[in-house]
Amino acid sequence: MNGIQDKICYDTKDINSELLEYIGKNIFIKYEKFYSHGMIHVHNVIKNVLMLADYYGLDKNMCYAMASYHDIGLIKDRDNHEKESGKMFMEDSKMKDFFTLEQLVIIKEAIEDHRGSRKEEPRSIYGKVLSDSDRDFDLYLLAKRQLATSIKNYPNIDTAEGHFENCYQYMSKRINEAGHFNLWTNNPLLLKERENFENMFFDKNIAHDIYCAEYSRIEKDGTLEKIVNYYEDF
Repeated sequence: MNGIQDKICYDTKDINSELLEYIGKNIFIKYEKFYSHGMIHVHNVIKNVLMLADYYGLDKNMCYAMASYHDIGLIKDRDNHEKESGKMFMEDSKMKDFFTLEQLVIIKEAIEDHRGSRKEEPRSIYGKVLSDSDRDFDLYLLAKRQLATSIKNYPNIDTAEGHFENCYQYMSKRINEAGHFNLWTNNPLLLKERENFENMFFDKNIAHDIYCAEYSRIEKDGTLEKIVNYYEDF
């Protein structure tokens, strides 16, 4: 998976250097034993968040922080991880060095509102940006993450075909009435990424081949065994 991480680049020149250092040393380490919600995913969310921060003129320090903390609650509770992540963010007293109380609350609520399966509109533009940044409009990356989640949660399924069908059905439930995967923002680049993703996903044969190729890879290189026995996210 390192190849994908190498391609995820973003500019942090506008981010407070002390905030970068603190998160790099104290928060990213919490994702060490996560696979589907690990640092590849976190870096991808940060990249998207900063792109949308430019587009909407948002505070980049706030955006960087909310993206960095958005999934740490998985340590405590998978089903309510967004609530736990928001709580853990607010409990981190160091954040008071960087943000006002009003900003802290906005970041917490954005983290709480980020979940892709959420039907209610996020409470702020920061919540909308984080939620949309959490989408994986890259079918290859999504296959890696979804297969790991399926393998971890459905040990009774032991074939590539079975896990693909499980993943495909789960994602299909997220298609809205307009026939799209939901977005709260209207950034042209993100809309184009969604269009390209949907063109691939809706061709089930293409999706099938990508998922099954990824399953074969992780089965051969030992990653599947690590997903089952080492990584802790579900």
